[in-house]
Amino acid sequence: MPAPDQRDLPNEVLHPRPIVFDWTVGPDSLSETVAHVNNVTYLRWVDRVAELAGEALGHTREQLAAEGRMWFVARHELDYLAEAFEGDRIHAATWIRDARKTSCRRETLLWIDRSGRAEPIARALSTWTWIDLERRRPCRMPEHITRLLDPLVVQPDEVEGERP
Repeated sequence: MPAPDQRDLPNEVLHPRPIVFDWTVGPDSLSETVAHVNNVTYLRWVDRVAELAGEALGHTREQLAAEGRMWFVARHELDYLAEAFEGDRIHAATWIRDARKTSCRRETLLWIDRSGRAEPIARALSTWTWIDLERRRPCRMPEHITRLLDPLVVQPDEVEGERP
């Protein structure tokens, strides 16, 4: 998945260093009743972009599992903005909006270039929690992971019983 040039990113991409990907819509992504991309496919794309972003940073899901840690999604918010069709070239940019001690929020923007301009087709905000696989509980992210994620904002540590 070669990435679009950073200069060509839509204004909605808020991070100065997003991770970007693109691909072409195939027939397997279409709804069975309407010849456009199925809404569940958008969610699969958001999840796959998060996985590829982790790999781009040097962390495959297999490596994380071997280390006894894994990202589990706690929440996806997905706004459908426009239709996509077979043969469309989809562009995706993803970045970490903010990070806390055990979680982060990842933004993803999907768009198509139409008539020489970027047309957003979906926007997602996903909350990911850093999990200790043995205990199946959230655990503190190591500082090097937080730095690697390059969040726009690092939230101060939460004081027990309080939220900043």
